[in-house]
Amino acid sequence: MKIWFGMQGNNTALWQEWVSAVKKWGRAERIHSYSCGIANMAEAHIRYDEAFRPSTQINLLHPVILDGWISGGLNAKSDGTRKIEQYDKLYASLKQDKAAMLSHSHGEYTMVWWDDSLHSLVLATDTYATRPVYYWVSPKGEWYAANDMRILLLVHDIPFAIDQDVCRMFPTSGFAVGENGFEDRTFFKGIRKVPAASYAFLGRDQAVHVHSYWGLPQLLNEKDLAGDAVPRFRELFQEVTADRLKDERHIVELSGGLDSAAVTAAAVAGGRKEQLLAVNISFAEPDMILSHDRDLVKNMMRDMDIPGLIILGDATAKIPNAEIGRDPLWFVDGPDPRANSLVNETFTVIAEEYGASSVLTGEGGDFIFSGEVSVIDSLLRQRRFSEIYKLLREWSGGSMKEMLKLGFQYGIAPFMPYIGEKLYYDLLWSDTEYELPEYFTEEHRKREWEINKEDHLRYRKSRELSVWGKRFHYDFLWPRARYMDAVGVTLHTYHPFLDRRLIEFSFSVPPEQHFDVLKGLEEHYAGSKMLLRKSFTDILPAYVYNRSTKTTYAHMARKSFMNDRRHVLQLFEPGERVFVEELGIIKRDIWWKHLLAMAIRSEDPNNDLGMGYQYMRSVIDLEIWLREASKGKEHLLDRSRPVKPRVMADIETVNTPEKAKIYSYQ
Repeated sequence: MKIWFGMQGNNTALWQEWVSAVKKWGRAERIHSYSCGIANMAEAHIRYDEAFRPSTQINLLHPVILDGWISGGLNAKSDGTRKIEQYDKLYASLKQDKAAMLSHSHGEYTMVWWDDSLHSLVLATDTYATRPVYYWVSPKGEWYAANDMRILLLVHDIPFAIDQDVCRMFPTSGFAVGENGFEDRTFFKGIRKVPAASYAFLGRDQAVHVHSYWGLPQLLNEKDLAGDAVPRFRELFQEVTADRLKDERHIVELSGGLDSAAVTAAAVAGGRKEQLLAVNISFAEPDMILSHDRDLVKNMMRDMDIPGLIILGDATAKIPNAEIGRDPLWFVDGPDPRANSLVNETFTVIAEEYGASSVLTGEGGDFIFSGEVSVIDSLLRQRRFSEIYKLLREWSGGSMKEMLKLGFQYGIAPFMPYIGEKLYYDLLWSDTEYELPEYFTEEHRKREWEINKEDHLRYRKSRELSVWGKRFHYDFLWPRARYMDAVGVTLHTYHPFLDRRLIEFSFSVPPEQHFDVLKGLEEHYAGSKMLLRKSFTDILPAYVYNRSTKTTYAHMARKSFMNDRRHVLQLFEPGERVFVEELGIIKRDIWWKHLLAMAIRSEDPNNDLGMGYQYMRSVIDLEIWLREASKGKEHLLDRSRPVKPRVMADIETVNTPEKAKIYSYQ
């Protein structure tokens, strides 16, 4: 795994101490470093085994470090070796207009470089912050930065102080249910993150200045695409997928849904099928059948003639570290995100065995191409009156009263300043707020209300997009990226849907091409993602692109809770110190009764525990993290130290040689 870190300041001794700590903690086998005046930068390749190897230290020829890949205005790739000519050109380009060069680039990366004109290190992340960049400024004006929270915590001078306000925000609807990120905040006081599509530097006033280089202004410049968007989408999606398939072998995470199927189809259409190994996560136990598409995925692998593996993740259907100390802490900045770190371990072992350099996922497809029923105002702006009448007639079932109501709500209201804003929220966003369970304190309920009030104001920022469908796109897309921050063990994870070019393209497509209202009347999913459904019909089987229902993960969540309920109950049993109670989040007595009731309900395979499980899980995950963090920085660093990934599943093979059946969970 490659990490980078940098320091701006005159304390040479502290820099050397930091480098030594990284070598020891991460078992770094080689370090490339650069030092000049107050600038210090280094990249290290850390090990995930116990073997000790003497570290070799090499000087960087150019003061720039890239993790990941970037193309367009800037062009470079971090592949474990340093290509001098490539970095020479990258650094020369960065000396020009930073914002312009970054805004015309795309990729999945983090970067740090020295800028003479600013007399500062500059930190940058991609348009969706698919990888985090952390930083801290000392009282003396020294600046520390790293692309891994754990590396930053190795600095002796950085205080270990939990931000209790962020902890209290975590079990609210925006984060527990809506999957929002915390933008520039972390779970530690004083430690910040570079927001998406931004770069940051330390000004002469010793304050960090953060500048956005891409966002709403660029999307407003996107002109509506005329005609059928399908051919252009297919061409572009093949391009962004091919950009992530530069090595001999890659894993594609094939869930059975439209998003991952489209990624696979784009790779096949681009002539890159031979580079793919499809990997699916399913379950052997019969009561989990509703939480996976095991049979469908097997048929896909056979019909598309792609070698594949089925990870039988029954042993990973757990809550990480519900039994404190059982699992490695792959993630330190707060509770584990939605990404299952236990599954990531198995993915990493598979990648090493098959020589795969990365895994491609369909993450982001829901945000970028799902769409909503708000299409009437778009058709109205295009003067497609006959289509509006036909749509409203079928949508209303022929009722004139209902036609007028729908026509006003979705056609006229978007043009009306005050009423339009109210209806935009009521029709498209009010159902994303869920009443808090009774075990939350009144203080926490007030906190939830205040955060929701802030969300209402945030939605107003998208008004310049005018068309409701595009507004929904924008508001749904940002800043829902917390799951991106998971430490990917040793395996890079790439997300074609989150490519800047694809996001811009999505906003140029009229909403009615994203969502078919009539097809979605009975099953919302059946009308969504129309571009994905129509673009690869020559490659994907019909049973994939014609899917009308989406697989639920609710039973997987129920199973995870059931498997770890004994450990969860031990966390909160009478006599135990409970941190979420001390923070004023839960009423202990009511919470305990709720846990006992849910433990009993989880026995029923037909019970998915409902939306309330999201809140319950957020409280459990936060308590687990606070238990670990309460033991101090050294404990947290020791618990999160890189270790060899485990194979935590039995694995079936499809279209692969028999000798490939080498995995068995012990």
